Amino acid sequence: MQALKRDLLARHLTMMSLGAVIGAGYLLGAGAAINAAGPAVIISYALGGLVTLLVVALLAEMAAAMPAAGSFQFYVSLSLGGWAGFVTGCTYWLAFLLGPATEAIVAGEILHTWFPVLPNWTFYLLIAALVIAVNAAGVLFFGEAEFWLSMIKALALVAFILAGLAALFSPAGWQTGPGSYAASGGFAPAGLGGILGAMMMVIFAYGGAEAIGMASEESKRPDRDIPKSLIGSVLIIIVLYMVSTAVLVSVLPWNQAGISSSPYTDAFRSLLGPAAALAMNFVVLTAALSTIGMGVYATSRVLFSMAREGYFPKALARVGKAGTPANATALCCLVLFLGAMVFYLYPDFAYLWLASLSGFGFLFSWLMIALSQPGLRRMLQENSPEKLAWKVPFFPHIQRLAVILMAAILAAQIFLPSGRTVLLAGGAWLILASLYYFAISKR
Repeated sequence: MQALKRDLLARHLTMMSLGAVIGAGYLLGAGAAINAAGPAVIISYALGGLVTLLVVALLAEMAAAMPAAGSFQFYVSLSLGGWAGFVTGCTYWLAFLLGPATEAIVAGEILHTWFPVLPNWTFYLLIAALVIAVNAAGVLFFGEAEFWLSMIKALALVAFILAGLAALFSPAGWQTGPGSYAASGGFAPAGLGGILGAMMMVIFAYGGAEAIGMASEESKRPDRDIPKSLIGSVLIIIVLYMVSTAVLVSVLPWNQAGISSSPYTDAFRSLLGPAAALAMNFVVLTAALSTIGMGVYATSRVLFSMAREGYFPKALARVGKAGTPANATALCCLVLFLGAMVFYLYPDFAYLWLASLSGFGFLFSWLMIALSQPGLRRMLQENSPEKLAWKVPFFPHIQRLAVILMAAILAAQIFLPSGRTVLLAGGAWLILASLYYFAISKR
């Protein structure tokens, strides 16, 4: 069986996690979440952050004990059975390709405004080719690229927070401020329904935090670095999201937020002028490229793992000269390109629909992570207790709380028109994946 190279250090893992999460899904998608919930979107991001933190803590225990390229798809298979593992892997694969497809849409739109002579689809193709090249160059090169791209995104959010706070607390004062939370319908203009209605976009924004679990087989010290990187990076992301969102709804009226442009670009324009808005557009572009790279990285490892288990052609389990799953990477980039083309054909609804469906896929995968952790812990305690170098604290309460919160978020979507559509589409995907699994298992 071909193995992947172990070249990743803790700093790579932390920044790769930031790269997987902080993308256009937040920098642009925050507009849709704010539009749904108003200033109360802060509650949505707090709830989403809590769920994310609980899930990655559970995953960290499993990944540190059993490093595997397929990460939780492999753990779910061991704990809950082959069908559960396969459906989880397929759903995560879909979620983390739909997400980067929306990032490619955003990147293509930005590049098209800069180079209007070329059609959008040429940029989608160029992005896919670039991602293939970076992934194929080796995991160490990829880790370094993600490190610096993620640094740009994090520093941009910090710069926005500082600029926003300086504006809010300047002697001259501004028209907007914390008092704007109560304007235009109040803090929660759409009530509880708005807070819950924003949750799929919020989960989409946090989606990818678990991706570092996929890197456990390529980490030099998974037992030490995976828990530290997973939990540390999520805490950084929660703080950045919460503070930057609080500042954003202070400096930009919530009913002006949307997805035609990044609310952060609009806010920078109002704070510092057109040059700052242009710089923020560049940040959104780098954020999108970084998240696309991590999406393809994570999904290619899932595909590689499931091909290694015999679910897909063995060609997808081949490792190239650079020690990366080259064929799986190329196929994921092709799907990424096709996903972006959906927007080219159906621009009116494609972004929100793809992003919401991606959010469903992440939430379902997280639920399966939480459900599989107790069984895997029992298995390890019985057979290899020494492998449990890091244990999630407050077990089993954290696991139960995570399951209850995620089940409640999914159940709440039944009462929302957009949520019902996403649940139906997600359910159809689960049925298709199940039919494929049972057809394969009969061979």
